[in-house]
Amino acid sequence: MDVKEIKEEIKEEETFLLKLFQLEKFVKKYKIQLIVLVVLIITGVIGYQVNSYLKTQELIKTNTAYNTLLKNPNDKKALQILKENKKLFNLYLLHTSNDDIKKLSQVAKEGGIVGNIAKYQIAMLKGDKKDIQNYTMTIDSIYKDLALLNLERLYLKDNNHKKAEEVVKQIQDVDIAKFAQGLLHYGIVK
Repeated sequence: MDVKEIKEEIKEEETFLLKLFQLEKFVKKYKIQLIVLVVLIITGVIGYQVNSYLKTQELIKTNTAYNTLLKNPNDKKALQILKENKKLFNLYLLHTSNDDIKKLSQVAKEGGIVGNIAKYQIAMLKGDKKDIQNYTMTIDSIYKDLALLNLERLYLKDNNHKKAEEVVKQIQDVDIAKFAQGLLHYGIVK
């Protein structure tokens, strides 16, 4: 071995020992803070896992209640459990509404996709041009083109071809637009 190599090796070991000493000094100085940090991290991870597990169990419970209610609508216990999950309960109300405007209105108030579908059904059940037009003007209307098709049908029923043509021009879905054009062309209305 060369003397230079030995000096470099000793220098590296000295640097390593110096850094190790500095680390030991740092750990002694901030010992309590480091322990608290580790405990907080461990507690946070455990808390997150427990919370995730509890949410999953709650979803399983409400999904089971939903399926039970679909099979047996008179199950009061399942209904109470399902009420804990507002979104799934609204979906159940929508599914079982049987064109009951009161139930649909309750679902529509909650908003979201299910509420939007309920608003569409209410507008269609009422069959009023103004209600359907209002639905088509809302930003989040999912069934806008279908509502416009129904609006066109109502205008054709009243022999108002000019309004029906205006409505057809607003339809963006290609397939629905083709159907609406055929309906306008042939004027078949029931």
